[in-house]
Amino acid sequence: AKRIIPGGGMLLSKRPEMFLPEAWPSYFSKSKGCKVIDLDGNEYIDMSIMGVGTNILGYGHPEVDEAVVKAIKDGNMSTFNCPEEVYLAEKLVEMHPWSDMVRFARAGGEINSVAVRIARAATGKEKIAICGYHGWHDWYLSSNLHNDKNLDGHLLPGLQPNGVPRGLKGTTLPFNYNDIEELEQLIKKNHGDIAAIKMEVSRNENPMDGYLKKVRDIATENKIVLIFDECTSGFRETFGGLHKKYSIEPDIAIFGKALGNGYAISACIGRREFMEAAQKTFISSTFWTERVGPSAALKTLEIMEREKAWDKITQTGINICSQWKALADKHNLKIK
Repeated sequence: AKRIIPGGGMLLSKRPEMFLPEAWPSYFSKSKGCKVIDLDGNEYIDMSIMGVGTNILGYGHPEVDEAVVKAIKDGNMSTFNCPEEVYLAEKLVEMHPWSDMVRFARAGGEINSVAVRIARAATGKEKIAICGYHGWHDWYLSSNLHNDKNLDGHLLPGLQPNGVPRGLKGTTLPFNYNDIEELEQLIKKNHGDIAAIKMEVSRNENPMDGYLKKVRDIATENKIVLIFDECTSGFRETFGGLHKKYSIEPDIAIFGKALGNGYAISACIGRREFMEAAQKTFISSTFWTERVGPSAALKTLEIMEREKAWDKITQTGINICSQWKALADKHNLKIK
């Protein structure tokens, strides 16, 4: 694969050397429920967040797959638009009453870029303050043009901005989670130039000392669009965005990964005053109009709501943590 595919695959997080070089089963033949079978017929229980976070209901969920098969039989693509995108937009707004409008894409990185474009178009400003991981596109990776370690604490260290135009230097400004003073200084230093504060609600730590409310207040006071990236966190602890758990409403939120339970669909939801700016710029793609993605998402949301999937996921996590802690205590080990 590495002879004909740069890096050997499409996703950095699936490279064998990230896990167990020379021994990791890189390819699969089948996946169902929480089990994966490799090309040699070996069966594994997937404890690596299920397809890098995509399959929240398990692999090959029969109801989701049935909805997708129906979409295929009825016709996945047409010169006309599929009505499922309207139904899905209505559902997402219903789940997040602070929002008014929705745009769809198919991947997490591109919906992050859509949100950034909307914020810049709505405000007329260029700079984006970021905290967390937001995809591979130029606007994000440009953070490392000034210092190639700027993104080290946000997901992976050593991300190289090769191929990113030098002219983007200084347009994306990283800040650290739970450090409100650092964000305040960043806003002060770039007064009037920041279009959006773009951040993950939480990744590796919980907000401390009212952190998210303080971020919300800073964005409001400085007329900055607050964007919550929920591509990873969405639907895992609440029915919708993790921001619902903390009762903090952004101006824009984006979802991906688990939204379609393994089928490609991502969404950008937001307040009308900002989302309408999508009509003042060019945001468009042929395959954002296919039918499978929104059909899978509608059925996935239906099942999540019916089964309260977020409660089951949380309880499973608590149970696993308890078992690991008990095992560590028994053998006098420390868990990082």
